[in-house]
Amino acid sequence: MKKTSPAYILGFMIIICTVFGTAISSVHYATLNMLIKNEKLHKNRSICRVFNLSVTGASADAFQKAIDDNISHEQVTYEGRTWEVYKQKETGNIGFVFSGTGFWDRISGIIILSADLSKIVNIQFLDQKETPGLGARIEEGWFIDQFKGISIAWDQPADKRIIVGPAPIPSAKNRVDAITGATQTSLALMKFLNSELEAFRAVIKERGEKKMSEVPSPSLE
Repeated sequence: MKKTSPAYILGFMIIICTVFGTAISSVHYATLNMLIKNEKLHKNRSICRVFNLSVTGASADAFQKAIDDNISHEQVTYEGRTWEVYKQKETGNIGFVFSGTGFWDRISGIIILSADLSKIVNIQFLDQKETPGLGARIEEGWFIDQFKGISIAWDQPADKRIIVGPAPIPSAKNRVDAITGATQTSLALMKFLNSELEAFRAVIKERGEKKMSEVPSPSLE
């Protein structure tokens, strides 16, 4: 068969695709457990960091122990979505895993609120694929630190509970500075964080009402 014939070229392409496809699949399955462990370690590190937990050592077990000793965790299903909810045993501060669409792709992280939901205690990002040097700067300490202790303006419209960027009142207690040169990422972050906060408050209210309904009525006998 001639090497220039369509049949030869097609057969050669099929063989190449099969060989490389098999190799890639083999590597993927061979490293799958390692990827899962690394993803869990990254998440546990972020949980310890966002709750400011003291960790003895740098092993995966050390981070897991710090979480087990200080944090309670539950999955709450609300309107078709399952929320990962964390609560600090000592302070009562409560947090959840959030996600939303940034300028380029999904952004996910963990946000911690005070027990009464009035303030943001801390925030950490788990994953983002924004532009390096611009939107990706949301992970930098100076930006994250701005969220610590800011008030959530529950009395304001749902999209203005927290503000990322300019505000009518620059000294507003619910505002943080946007990232210079990354206006779209900053606006996207503000939009979906406000949406997530609104939904999470509804989750907490629903859970509270459900627990109240499960409490047996006092006996009249």
